[in-house]
Amino acid sequence: MTTDFKQQTTVTLAEVAEAAGVGESTVSRVLRNHGSFSGKARERVLDAVERLGYVPNRIAGTLASAGSRLVAFVIPSLTNIVFPDVLRGAGAVLEENRYQAVFSVTDYEPEREEALVAAMLAWRPTAVMLAGFEHTEGTLKMLRASGCRVVELLDIDGTAIDLAVGFSNREAGRASAEFLLKRGYRRIGYVGHDLGRDTRAGKRFEGFREALNLAGVPLLDREIRAGASSVG
Repeated sequence: MTTDFKQQTTVTLAEVAEAAGVGESTVSRVLRNHGSFSGKARERVLDAVERLGYVPNRIAGTLASAGSRLVAFVIPSLTNIVFPDVLRGAGAVLEENRYQAVFSVTDYEPEREEALVAAMLAWRPTAVMLAGFEHTEGTLKMLRASGCRVVELLDIDGTAIDLAVGFSNREAGRASAEFLLKRGYRRIGYVGHDLGRDTRAGKRFEGFREALNLAGVPLLDREIRAGASSVG
């Protein structure tokens, strides 16, 4: 587990207005797409929103001022047996402490994760939990500008935005290969999930192959399965 307790600062409407060189009322009208504003002002506002990672507050300060009790989970899958267990465990602890967990599913799509993070942040949660360290630049900007705690789960092979809770996927892959080698297996193949979309599986595969190469044992074959990463 790695931690960094540096307090995040929320990007405000005033900061967007200053960056765009317009008034706050103009920013508000552009973001609501209501009222009068010029095309040039719209472009400047949207450019500032993107650069700063600003997310409009959909609840107009009600939860934000009172202290939000929402914790948002953005997970890759519900068919992978790992993530329902994570939700159950974390949800039980949050409920005991009177927090409300809400979740959304990305299907291992980075662009979908970005859209879902934006939707979740619009409700000003007290924390966002999501899997791994690999996110789009837009997702990273929004999370860093959100002002809430960010917890990246199920990996420590990378640099956390805020908090990281998990294990080394590369070491897990190495341990898997070393176990097979100690059992005397030498004709070894790999069957797994899409390694490009599931980056943590990719790290486990890297560790697996590293251990085989170190032992001088070639990987005979590999098969990447489409669809769910856990099957009955």
